[in-house]
Formats: sequence, structure tokens, C-alpha cells
Amino acid sequence: MSKLDFLSFGAAKRKAGDPFGGAQAASDWYEEWAPQQGGSLVEALCARIALFSAESANARLGLAELESLLALNSLSWPQLQAVRAQYLLNNRMPRVLEEQLRVQILRYAEVFSTAYQRFFCADALADASVRPLLPLAVARVLAFRADHALWLYFRHFSPDPVFWLNVNQLYAWAERAGLESLPLVLYDDRAGTTIQDEYIALLMTALLDAGNLSARQVYAAHQLALRLANRTHLLNDPAEASFMVDLARGAPPARPRAGGAQGQQRYWRTADICEPMNAWRIVYDSGRMPDELRRLNIDGLDGGLLHRLVHEWADRPTPYQRADRQSVNGRSFEVAHRLAVLHKLIRQPDEVRAKQDDASFDDAGALRIYGFVTSRSRLRQAPASPAAEATATLADSLPTWHVEDQSTTGLGLSLASTGSEWVNLGSLIGYREADTWGLGIVRRIKRPAPEKLFVGLEIVSERPVAASLRAEDGRPVVAETQMPAERVWQGGEIALFVGCVREGRKVNALILASASYALGKQQYMSARGKHFLIALGRVLEKGADWCLCEIELIRPVEALPKP
Repeated sequence: MSKLDFLSFGAAKRKAGDPFGGAQAASDWYEEWAPQQGGSLVEALCARIALFSAESANARLGLAELESLLALNSLSWPQLQAVRAQYLLNNRMPRVLEEQLRVQILRYAEVFSTAYQRFFCADALADASVRPLLPLAVARVLAFRADHALWLYFRHFSPDPVFWLNVNQLYAWAERAGLESLPLVLYDDRAGTTIQDEYIALLMTALLDAGNLSARQVYAAHQLALRLANRTHLLNDPAEASFMVDLARGAPPARPRAGGAQGQQRYWRTADICEPMNAWRIVYDSGRMPDELRRLNIDGLDGGLLHRLVHEWADRPTPYQRADRQSVNGRSFEVAHRLAVLHKLIRQPDEVRAKQDDASFDDAGALRIYGFVTSRSRLRQAPASPAAEATATLADSLPTWHVEDQSTTGLGLSLASTGSEWVNLGSLIGYREADTWGLGIVRRIKRPAPEKLFVGLEIVSERPVAASLRAEDGRPVVAETQMPAERVWQGGEIALFVGCVREGRKVNALILASASYALGKQQYMSARGKHFLIALGRVLEKGADWCLCEIELIRPVEALPKP
């Protein structure tokens, strides 16, 4: 005699007007409720879904609840995309606002993932009405997990083993249930996909965990991986595999290890993925955008990023040609950033030396005439200006970074995360050891722990020279009227003259404010008492508010022209 079960799967009762009474009920409720929330819609919906999960913790859910969750997720997806775009399109967002947006997106992913996972069980698989919707629910949870990983990569963290164990086991469950290859449409604005495609795209993005890509580049790489994931498949056979992942372990993907297939390892090849990317890269190198990428409309994807992706996703490993690194102990640098601050610090020794030379000349004159240095000569020597005192104070309060390793072209530095929020990829950094300043560009950032930061710095110049720029007519720049006073020095706009190596050749280059750059623009450059007429060449590097460009030394001049 069979036992009656009044709590059987799908038997939960819903009141009229409840958003969890089915897809149509959820849609009607959302259309009436959403306009009342304004800018707090995402937070309010997260609170409502979390309340539903708490209230139904001991109930068995069925088709109506799953349809409602999927519908509410689809209806609110455009608002979540708008929050993500707000973050990606603003490179100078305040940290407080960035944290708020991050919390919104991750909270949204957390509450929906928790609700969906209630259906990942044997009862749901056995329910003929619920089973067809499970592939979409699993794929969305994987997409939410990818969002969580992306936010970690944006901030140069790495997902922990618990994250990878949950993701790998979720895919293993879908594979055992035979759901991994069923076609589906994740959202209305997305192309067709499968659970396996979403999983492969996440694995491909995890291979870019070197800390040398910006947030927009990581997001663009993930979007490209989603488009190309259907060109490969996860297999049990390690033959000719490019990468592997172990579904039974909490570990990210890696290159295959010797020893053949073991346990729940899955393998995939990337030759078919890299083939169109190589073709696109060739078109980019010719100065055009590939038609396929124009149709995909992936913001942040360019020829430089494609080159990196082809290298990282290559069918066979192709190591970088790096300079030999040497470990360093007990060495540290004082560091500074911002072009105006760097210019002040770099020119300070020259200004002090020039002042000492003037004082020595006056003293020598007094000795020649009177045989001693008069008090009148001492009085003529002006005290330090407020600007000089401010520069000296600034130089005494610089943070210290510790050198971990070095090579002929770069430095590996470690520092505390606190107070280092300004450090970003592409930042221009000045570093000082003793009284010598050097310049470098941040190429790599990793956070091995929340309180520690590791920075890879490419050396641009070990002997930069402070310079000032004037227009061709020689007219001086007026501080506060034409530009801020901190950007004016010796009657011209501040710049840094550097000799650097690019593409295997030594070039004369200039670092100046990006707003002042124009290709072919001719200006007078003054540096260490010498004057030159120069022309600005092509841009070699570009930061948030500065650029490094080649210059052509047209001719030296004895003095600046009179305006």
C-alpha cells in the first residue's frame, strides 16, 4: 500500500497576486511593482527573492515557482546589464561607488543562484514538467558564477578553491543528468548556447588570470569566449588536448599533465577557437576592423587584446620571451605617481643644484672683492620658496615599495593594499633609490592576499629629465589662466624627456599631458638650460591623463624666440 505524501514535489500553494504563481503571474506582478522601485529596483528584487527562499525553505517547489524565478530573472536582466555597463564605462569611478555596484551585481547573482539550486535534485529531474526548464536554470547559475569570477579578475584577485569546486560539481551534475548539451537561450539579448558552452567560456576566461588585463579587456575576452565556445567540446580523451579541468577538484583549468586521463578530468582543444582569432588579428594589423567583430560589437576588443588571447589560448603552449629575473632581498623604492608630482620631484635636484651654484658665485665674488663673505651677500640669498618647501615635504612622505625581483627591463614590487587604491594597469610610476629617479609603467597586478599587492613594473627610463614646452611663437604659458599652476614650469607646460627602447630601437620620447598632444605639433622644449625645436611623433603609450610619444629633434636653438 503506497503512502500518501501531501508535501510532494510541486504541491506548494500560492495566494492570488503572488509573483511565484507561474510565469504569467510573475510578469503581471513585475509590471505593476517595478515602476514603484525607481533606482533601487535591483536591491528591492534581491530582497524579495531572498524572502521567498527563506519562507519556502521547508517546502517542496514545483513548476510554478521555477517559471516565476526564470521570468523575474529575465525581466530584471536589462537593469542588471545597465549597472554592469555603468562600471565598465567609467575608468575613474570612486571606490565607494564601485563597491556599491559590485555588491548589487553579486547580491543579484547570489539570491537567484540560491533559489535555482533548490531545483537541482533528483525529484526535479523526475518531474516531467520541471525537467525541461532545468538546463536554463543551470546555465544561468553558471553565468552568475562567471559574473562572480569576473569581478574578482577586475580587481586582480583569483577565485578560491571553494568556488571552483562548486562550479565543477555543478557541471558534473548537469553532465550526469544529460543536460549539458541541450540548446537554450539564456536571455533574449543573447545568442543560443548550452550549459557546456557557458562552462567552457568560464574556463577560458580563467586562463587569463595573469593580472595584465584591464576590467574592460577581461570582460571583452569573456564575451568573445561565449561566442566561440561552441567551436569545441569537453571530452574524456586527453589525446591532442589543449587544456584540462578536473571536475572532482576545486582547481581552475590548466595545461594537460602527463599520465593520461584520470578520474573526472575533462579535456578540450582550442585550435578551432584560435583559427578565426588569428584571421581577425591579421585584418586588425592591416588597419581595418574585421566584419565579424563589427557584427559582434564587443566593446574593448582590439588587435592588441586579440594577440594576447591567441597566445594564452593557443593550442600548444608558446612561452613568452622574458628577460631573466633575479630575486632581490632587502631593497626598496620610494614611489610617486601623477605627472605633475613626478615632474616636481624629478626637477628638484636640478633646482637645488642651480641654487647652490648661484650662491657659490655670489660668495666667490664677495671673497674676491672683500676677502670674506659679507652679511649683505648672505641676505641676498633668498630663503626657500613655499613651493620648494612643499616639494621637500612631499619627497619625505612618499610610500615605500619592496623589490621582490628584477630584470633588465622591469621590476617586481610588493606593497600593502591599504592606501594603494590608485594603482591600476597602465599607471605611470616614479621610483627613487637614493637620489635617482626612474620611471615605469604598471604592466601586471596580482593580489595574493587581501592585504597585499604585487606589481610588475616595466622600466621606461632610469634617467628622466624635467622639461618645459612652449608654442612655436615662444609665448609663455600663463598659470591658472591657460592651465593649472602645477602644470606650468619656467613659463612652459611641464613634460618629461626620456630615452627609451621600443621595438628593439632607442628613441627620444616625451611624456606630456594627453590633452596637449597632437601629431606633428611643433614646440620649443627647454631642459637643463638647453633649448630645442621639436615635433611630436606617434604615441607609444597612453595613460588616463598622459601619453608617451616619440619626438623629432628638428634643431637646437640658442634662446627661445621673443613673443
